[in-house]
Amino acid sequence: MGLKTFTKSILCCALFVIGALSAKAADRLVIVGDATWGGWNLGQSTVMQKSDGNADVFKATVHLDANKEFKFLTELGWGNLEYRAGAGPVTLQSGVVAPLVSSVDEPTDGKFFVDESANYDIVCNLAEKTVIVTKAAYQATPLKHTALWMIGSATKGGWSIGEGTIMKQDASNPAKFTARTELKAGELKFGTNVYAGFDQMFYLRDLTDEGKIVFGGDDNKWNFTEEATYDVTIDVAAMTVSFTKVDPTAINAVETTSEAPATYYTLGGIQIEKPVSGVYVKRQGGKTVKVVIK
Repeated sequence: MGLKTFTKSILCCALFVIGALSAKAADRLVIVGDATWGGWNLGQSTVMQKSDGNADVFKATVHLDANKEFKFLTELGWGNLEYRAGAGPVTLQSGVVAPLVSSVDEPTDGKFFVDESANYDIVCNLAEKTVIVTKAAYQATPLKHTALWMIGSATKGGWSIGEGTIMKQDASNPAKFTARTELKAGELKFGTNVYAGFDQMFYLRDLTDEGKIVFGGDDNKWNFTEEATYDVTIDVAAMTVSFTKVDPTAINAVETTSEAPATYYTLGGIQIEKPVSGVYVKRQGGKTVKVVIK
């Protein structure tokens, strides 16, 4: 192989690697560093959430400590594509856009800082390579997570953390996380990092009160004996949890029109194609009512 051919091959390989790293950049983004609750422990890193309208935009509302460093990783491992401050440290000012520098573009591992300990709304745009932190409206308690994940034999994904049922952060109270999900007989607990393993910290059952949670400690889980749909709410400020069974006959207050197609269910929640005489749940548009067919 000639020198030119060899050089060209190396260049192509380098471009391929860079392209592969860039392609993976939008898959996930986590925050690590002494400014975060988990420090440099990858299993306790803060998972950012993709924007609904733009796959290149990641968001988080979490607490950052003043004068301590942090950066953004695309994988839970070192030596992969990272986003950081570039050639030197950068102190981010609330509400001011700053460059987000790829480790492909700049090998120097400069970190980000904030000059005030607080909860921040953090937005990273990987396409535009920008980051902005804005002091959040919610400051009642330091926020650690952007979401929680239900895992366990009672859940659809079982014990696969990557298939955990996500509990989303409440927009008005980001210390609360909610989900409506089907649970079956079995047990569950709440994970804090969908990309990490079982070495991460979990929210677990308080043995003194089924309606309370503890963070870390003995692996005490919740046990379910009845399959049903539940509204699940966790408040990490109050350290409480609730599992509310959803009544399939409950009336939805959303308005509808008589022209919308109607579907019928038994009182047990089984859909019926052609109802005969009896009592059924009728769903039409956004409204649910109990009807008697004679």
